[in-house]
Amino acid sequence: MAKVLFLSTNAATFRATFIGYLHEVAQRHEVVLLTEQIDEQSTKILQNRKLFPGLQEIMFFESPFHGNIFNKNYRLYHVLKHIIQSFEPDIAVAHSDIWPAEMYFMRLAKRTGSATVALQSGFKIAEQKRLLQWSCLMNAYNRMPRFLPFGLKMVLVRFKKWVGHVLYHWILPLSVGEAPFKGKTSFLFWHESSGLRDADYATVFSKRDHEICVKDGVPPEKVFIIGHPLEYKSTRSFFDDVYFAKKGKQENQKIVTVMWPLEPGGFEEVNYKEISPERMQEKRMRAVRLIAQKLPDWKIFIKSHPTLQDVLGIKKLLGQVSANVVVVDPKEPADAYIEKSRVVMGLPPPSTTLFTASKQNPEIIILSLNLWNEFLGDSYKEFEGIEYIDTEEKFTRILDAIREGRYEKKQSSSSTFDFSDANELIEYIYAKRIR
Repeated sequence: MAKVLFLSTNAATFRATFIGYLHEVAQRHEVVLLTEQIDEQSTKILQNRKLFPGLQEIMFFESPFHGNIFNKNYRLYHVLKHIIQSFEPDIAVAHSDIWPAEMYFMRLAKRTGSATVALQSGFKIAEQKRLLQWSCLMNAYNRMPRFLPFGLKMVLVRFKKWVGHVLYHWILPLSVGEAPFKGKTSFLFWHESSGLRDADYATVFSKRDHEICVKDGVPPEKVFIIGHPLEYKSTRSFFDDVYFAKKGKQENQKIVTVMWPLEPGGFEEVNYKEISPERMQEKRMRAVRLIAQKLPDWKIFIKSHPTLQDVLGIKKLLGQVSANVVVVDPKEPADAYIEKSRVVMGLPPPSTTLFTASKQNPEIIILSLNLWNEFLGDSYKEFEGIEYIDTEEKFTRILDAIREGRYEKKQSSSSTFDFSDANELIEYIYAKRIR
């Protein structure tokens, strides 16, 4: 039996993915969980030790963002140091190896001789260069004075990223007596492929994600394909019991859920020209209006990103479309709406929730809309289980087919994994460690 220490830094991906890994590993091994605050339902689920027989302890922490960063950094470092020294894990597991908590976690774990693993917990939208370009564009257009030339804005944005890099990779570790985290790999530069820092092993869901990791510079021998927890029979049963079965799904409900993005604006794919928030809202409202026209007797839920602030603005905007359009509380879990819907749609920039929906309920219709050729809007192009729509004409035809019951979803092909589940990977790593 191995001693496995889990670290979770994201509440949404913990619920959607990471808790599945934890449940699986806790069936056979001794486990401790370190996590930021998570939703109330997941907290209650973790208290059921029949579901997590190996779970010994749960500790909460706060990452060093916002407010008094130095005090938060000090507390984080000492919480991680204490639990790692007292638990002495054989294997340390996190979402990735690039965020501040994860960098401390993996460095401190390796000092005790632990193997370190980054288990993929969310959809890989694109390779690092495209993600960084998107981030720089968003900051240049939305956080810089409008009167500055675009070229100067981009220079200032990149300068601010380097200032942040120095703060999180040099100043903060030095402030707690640690050596800097050297190298250019950073969450500030959107290096989302694990294995570029201290993770000995990294996992991905698919061959596509494996290829993105390798393009980003991760040595291919460090990356294993293990699929999503919802693709394992036992873990699927766990999710069905604790999250999905309680939603009271009824067959043949005429419900569409539209995943509404956090970002108010966007950019054109060809020349990165800005799509202003005003223009973007018009385009998004046009898409919702088309849905309401083509599916007049369907309920249309608008589920926005959980951190969206201007909910009243969205309600006012979409209240003009149809009485069937309902803007729901952004903080409600997306899985509840995936479970009750017959159709789930996403607007660019791409929502990771579409990927989760394709695993949670493979039978429902999932549409990724990129009607205006937006930058990163094609992330789901040729993605199995999700229909990619790049013209209004195609969108109209598909809505007609859905209304008339003629829509036929393409069947996904079976995937090939390096390990059958997360437990097999953990046991493989543990066997190598004690050999």
